[in-house]
Amino acid sequence: MTFSLILACTAGPVNGDTAEGHDGTVSALGSGDGALDGERATWTRILDGDDRLTDPRDLGFDPDGNLWIANRSDDHTFIVHHPGEADQSYDRRKDAYAYHFMEETAALSFESPEGASPEYGNEFGSCGESENTYNDSEGGNDFMGPVLWSTDLDIFAEEDPNGLGSHLDMLHQSPLCVGIAWQRDNVYWVFDGYHDAIVRYDFQEDHDVGNDDHSDGIVYRLSEPTVTRVEDAPGHMMIDPATGLLYVADTGAGRILRLDPDSGERGRDLRARNEPLEDYAEWDGVDWSEIVTGLDRPGGLAVADGNLYVAEYGTGVIHAFDLYGAPLQTLDTGWGEGAVLGIELGPDGHLWVVDHSGPAVVRLDPP
Repeated sequence: MTFSLILACTAGPVNGDTAEGHDGTVSALGSGDGALDGERATWTRILDGDDRLTDPRDLGFDPDGNLWIANRSDDHTFIVHHPGEADQSYDRRKDAYAYHFMEETAALSFESPEGASPEYGNEFGSCGESENTYNDSEGGNDFMGPVLWSTDLDIFAEEDPNGLGSHLDMLHQSPLCVGIAWQRDNVYWVFDGYHDAIVRYDFQEDHDVGNDDHSDGIVYRLSEPTVTRVEDAPGHMMIDPATGLLYVADTGAGRILRLDPDSGERGRDLRARNEPLEDYAEWDGVDWSEIVTGLDRPGGLAVADGNLYVAEYGTGVIHAFDLYGAPLQTLDTGWGEGAVLGIELGPDGHLWVVDHSGPAVVRLDPP
């Protein structure tokens, strides 16, 4: 397996390209079917420990093509401009109230341009695998859940009008959150590791930078299917923009779920803790299916161009499936257990990966 520097990378074929000499599947993992030759893969390092990256957990691209990386151990966020290009640069930022709003960040999800706010521009959501200990300075009170942010770098980790940092909104019914996926407007889905549940959050109107009015929040916790968190492992999720279906890596159960997020109906009332909400209830009767089983702690997940990519936390193997769960390819990174966390398909069609063992964020340039 080859590692390359940013200035010396060679891009390989991606979905839809023709790979000379191969008649099989062509995906972001490479060309061919079944087990691919990991020794032929080239991994381009984007950031690593020399850049003060210490505990990368997840990554994502904003609509402008900037790469965002959550560094869990110190609550910092890296924003990489022109990632992988000769003029790459980055900001390393920490929100003024990160020890709550970005404590133990485990997952990021970016809205597409149609979700942009008239006031704050493009937005994204984050959530943390935390019970709100304020970086272990206090006992946890479980006052945690998804957070809404602006990608505007004049706002993010810059503004702090009320001593509550630059966040645009937060709801607090899901401590130990390890996955988040944007659906539409200000609606996000999360993998709630505290309740072993998939939960739908609608922030509705944001409360402006650094405020704390959560009273218009709507939260629905699915009664089925349940999910199982594995400590320190991701349980990522994503909505396929082409179909609107939600894919979830159920880490502890070793399976991938597919749900129709627009199905089901409101169930019994639930009691909100520590904040007023417009509505908080169970959600019953969701259409869902189990499309892949028998995986070793699947965590990282990405969906693009009719393919589903899943990274096994337990092995370091990345799989490509079709959207019905049929296996297409596997690529063993060789990094072993606990190394591969977040994965993301970049604007270039390449797979970008958190290598926690590095620590590094790398791009896969298939042969």
